[in-house]
Amino acid sequence: MTSAESRATLKTLIAKAQVCGLHHHPEINEQSRNLIKSADQEKRMLHKKEIESICTQSGTNQEASALIISEAEHYVDHCKQTLQTQQAHLFEEGGALHPTERAEACWRDCWNFLRVASYAMASNTPDCTDASGIQAVRQLYALMNVPAAGMTLALQTLSQLITTDLLQRNHQREALCLEKAFAHLNSELHKG
Repeated sequence: MTSAESRATLKTLIAKAQVCGLHHHPEINEQSRNLIKSADQEKRMLHKKEIESICTQSGTNQEASALIISEAEHYVDHCKQTLQTQQAHLFEEGGALHPTERAEACWRDCWNFLRVASYAMASNTPDCTDASGIQAVRQLYALMNVPAAGMTLALQTLSQLITTDLLQRNHQREALCLEKAFAHLNSELHKG
């Protein structure tokens, strides 16, 4: 493949890459789907009014969603530390997350996966991915040599950390949904 073909393939995959599929999910009411679609298109967490509306429809505790949003930066920072400690070789010269720009892209992806998992929890719908969009993400990750083991560890770390926080606040239902959402994301990212 020529350099121009590689760039064209990369550009096509980036355009198709889409993690969140909740705005198509038939079990979520139309209003909630539209709110999730808007937040996802803007690549942001849900706003307070959106949380209230979605959680009211799904029967999910609003405090659980608010917790994830308020602690998102902390969760991703903890994930960074875990990955840097347990898989330091990824950040060294020649590693898949070297130079720094590659590591920063990884942290952005972690934040985005957390964002989608938070939508899943708010709507009580752990099956949260877009089939064709996540396929493009897998292809993009293969093309960009994103370390699968590192991404797995990152998603597991986020899931464990947030689930623990939710359980400590007696949000069992939300913790279970979030744990399932991260497991779903991880599984979809590693499909063959």
